[in-house]
Order: sequence, then C-alpha cells, then structure tokens
Amino acid sequence: MARIIIQRTASAIRGVPNPKYDHGNRFVADGVTSVHPVQYGERCQGNANCVPICPVQAKYDARRTLAKAFETGRVHVLYQAVAYRVECDRENGRVTAIHYKRYENPNSSEYTTGTARGTLFVLATNAVENARLLLGSDLPNTSGMIGRHLMDHPFTLAWALMPEVTGTMRGPLVTSGIGTFRKGDFRQRQSAFAVDIHNDGWGWATGSPKGEVEDAVDNKHKYGQELRQTLISRISRQLLLAFMCELLPEYSNRVTIDPRHKDKLGNYRPVISFNLPDYSRRTLAYTRKVSRVIFERLGAEDYTNYDPKDPAYFEFEGEGYVYKGGNHFSGTHIMGTTPFDSVVDRHLRCWDHQNLFLVGAGSMPTIGSSNTTLTIAALSFRLAEQMLKELNSHNLQVSNLQVSNLQASNLQAR
Repeated sequence: MARIIIQRTASAIRGVPNPKYDHGNRFVADGVTSVHPVQYGERCQGNANCVPICPVQAKYDARRTLAKAFETGRVHVLYQAVAYRVECDRENGRVTAIHYKRYENPNSSEYTTGTARGTLFVLATNAVENARLLLGSDLPNTSGMIGRHLMDHPFTLAWALMPEVTGTMRGPLVTSGIGTFRKGDFRQRQSAFAVDIHNDGWGWATGSPKGEVEDAVDNKHKYGQELRQTLISRISRQLLLAFMCELLPEYSNRVTIDPRHKDKLGNYRPVISFNLPDYSRRTLAYTRKVSRVIFERLGAEDYTNYDPKDPAYFEFEGEGYVYKGGNHFSGTHIMGTTPFDSVVDRHLRCWDHQNLFLVGAGSMPTIGSSNTTLTIAALSFRLAEQMLKELNSHNLQVSNLQVSNLQASNLQAR
C-alpha cells in the first residue's frame, strides 16, 4: 500500500515579537507602501491572509530589506518609473545605460524620460518583464532563447466539507502538504506534483467566506447568534487541496512583443503564448483522482465543481477540469553552460553582455514541483557575491590607475 507523508510547510512567520522593530518605525518608508499598518513585527495572529502582505508584518516581506538598504544612504529608488530600453555598445556588448520613463498619473500617457548609468546592471523584474524589456531593446540574442521556455506551476483545486470543525481560517495560508509525488516510474507518463493543504478554506476556489456570508444572510435569512453559528459550522469545516504540478520547459511557450500591443507610455506589452502539453494535463487529471480518494478516507463531502465556462477549462480523456496559474513565472532567460543553448551563465550573467545580470526565476531552466522563492534567493546570493568581487576588482584597478597617473605626473614635474 502506498504511503502518503504529510509534511509541515515552512512559513516565514514570527511567533515572538521582535523588540528591535520599534513599533515599525524602521519599516515605514515613504513611497514603499501607501498603507501604514497599525502593528509591525508582531507574532502571527492567525488571520490566514498572509498573501500578498501580512497585515501585522509577522511574515517577512521586501520592505524590511528595503528599509535596511535605505539606511545605508547609498540606495536610490525611483518611484513610478518604468525601464523601456537597455542600451549597449554593439562592438563589445557591454551595457552602457538603461533608459526609463517617469509618470505622475497612472491614467495619463504623459511622462518624462531619464537615463541610469553604471558599471554593472541588473534586471530583476520577473521572468515575463525581463524578457519583454530585452526583446523591446532589440539586444543581441545568440541562443535565440530570450522569452522562450516560459513556465509556471499549473494548479488544480479540490474542495470538500469536513465532518467536523477543523480550525479553518487560523494560521498562515498553508502549514502542511504532501510532497511525496515527485519521483517514480509514473514520471515517464506524467509530471511531478505537490499538494498544499490550505488553512484558508475555499477562498481560492469559490471566493469564500464572502459567498458564505451572502448565502447565509440573503438566502437562508440568518442573523445574530444563529448567523454566527452557521458561519462557524460552515467555514471552519472547509478543506481545500491545491495540487501544484510541474511544467516542462516547452520551447513554444514564450513571451514575445508586437508593435500592435503597447501601453499608455508607448512601451511594449508582453504577448504570451502558453499551452499545457498532455504530459501535464494527464497529471492534472490524476490529481482529481487523488483528491477523491483523500476526501473519501476523511469522510468529507466533495464539493469540487469545474465550470465549463471558465477560460482555463479543458477536457482530458472524457472529463473536464480547470487549472489555475501559480504566478511562479520561470524560464525566458534560462541558465546554461554555453551562449548557444542558454541566455545567462551560472552567475546569471548575460552571455551577450558581460556587465548585465538577469535575476529571478527566469534564469531557472526547469521548475520542478516546488515554489521558486528559495531557489531565487540562493541564485541572488550567488549573483551578489560575484558582483561584489567584480566591483572590488574594478575599484582596485581604478585606484591603481590613479596611483600610476599620479606617479607619472610627479615624474613629469621633476
């Protein structure tokens, strides 16, 4: 009999308040966020709404790193600025500048332009936007792979009502899952997948709890204590399983640009070509079988229903399914060992431009069945170390050149 191992899912949340947060005074930077939370750096309050930003900052988000960067006095952030062209020296391939447009009103087409110059340049605008900017700049593309191999994690959802209250809507969105469907002979026919056991009920699938409240009030005419008990009984028993499936790097799945599709500022919009191969569709169909078995063993009432009108609806072997995007965009400037089969090297340096680095999951040649965040962080550390080495070497060369020039001047003076 096959074993299914439920594993705890790591969540970057805090169980004990950090006194160094000083009630958030370090984390309110003008322009970083338009909403100033009342509480900062507190312990997890179990709101089950950690995404995209924890309301009490019990979970890490980029504002903390930005705040530390601002403290150095060496970081300058341009708000409401959009890069639109990467300029390079066609003779040696080195990037010389990045041109950007600044706007005041997001509903207006008016803007001013500016130019950023430096020694090293980094594009870190995710897999889709990095590719769009590179293509829109008409840069050299030796491998022809800029924008190619676009990947994401397609999800299928299955939801059921547990026979008893299970504490739904407490804690982070996901604290446990099943990660044992990653290897085996089945990989010859279908991809790997992982299972998230959600704490936030049917929200992703049906929009609950909003819909539950409306149904209880408008259709069932509940109010007061009866309404409260109805919602507790219903919402606290909701179980959602999210199946995150691997997608192979298909050459035809890609980001392109088209002069017919531009935004208000005149910048290219990304044009997406994306299709799920049978290798992945077979996996999505299989996950529905898995969910039925799990619900049956739990004694849970299966409410899963896929709407044929959904844009992501598809049929496979006589049954219909709906898949969701995981927003884990990857590929488009994949990492490799030669400039003929990849876009960047092991340090995320663009093969065609020695001082341009492409950060993010766009550099991942495969995506597997796990979230991309930790891989992005690891690759970013590798990149940062390499950039520091090169900047230190550059500064040393400049310093030696200045000393040599000074010595030459002294000799001439004598």
